[in-house]
Amino acid sequence: MIATTTEVVAKILCAAFLAALMSGCSDPEGIFAPDSAAVRAFRARLDSQPSATAVLQAGCPSPIRVLRLSVDRPVTEDILALLQVSETHQVNTRHVRLLCGETVLSDAWNWYVPERLSPAMNTLLEQTDTPFGRVVQQTAFRRERLETRFPGEASGIVLENRALLRRGADDAPISLVVEDYLPAALRP
Repeated sequence: MIATTTEVVAKILCAAFLAALMSGCSDPEGIFAPDSAAVRAFRARLDSQPSATAVLQAGCPSPIRVLRLSVDRPVTEDILALLQVSETHQVNTRHVRLLCGETVLSDAWNWYVPERLSPAMNTLLEQTDTPFGRVVQQTAFRRERLETRFPGEASGIVLENRALLRRGADDAPISLVVEDYLPAALRP
């Protein structure tokens, strides 16, 4: 049987991919490299906006969707201190994935202080899949980046941000977020 051009090309591409994987070169574009142009540009966009959702929305033709996930991380002493509260019952936790269509852009943990938000905001956070940044935008919050990590290709995470969101009126911390960004989030 004679192979078509398409079959030959497919076999060559498959062989090249397998060779790259076997040689340890599974990230040929360097997308997971902290100093790659795509990562630097994405980090600059995150640093220029208080809302990570707004940054992701700018690269998504449809509204960003939220997929709620189970909450299995406890509120720690570190979280209480950052949010300037003393009791774990003063903090609610939200764990979500942000998607553009069916493509996962990020996985985010959000610990927030309900008493520093309006009742309407709390209802939206508890009963809907609305992104946190959209819900609290009326607080005129600002983002204070605490830490940026680059977990690397083995984790599938390009960039992890840890940030404190502070209410505009009085600078009170309203939320601690830990956001894990996947390669799809890097598109401009």
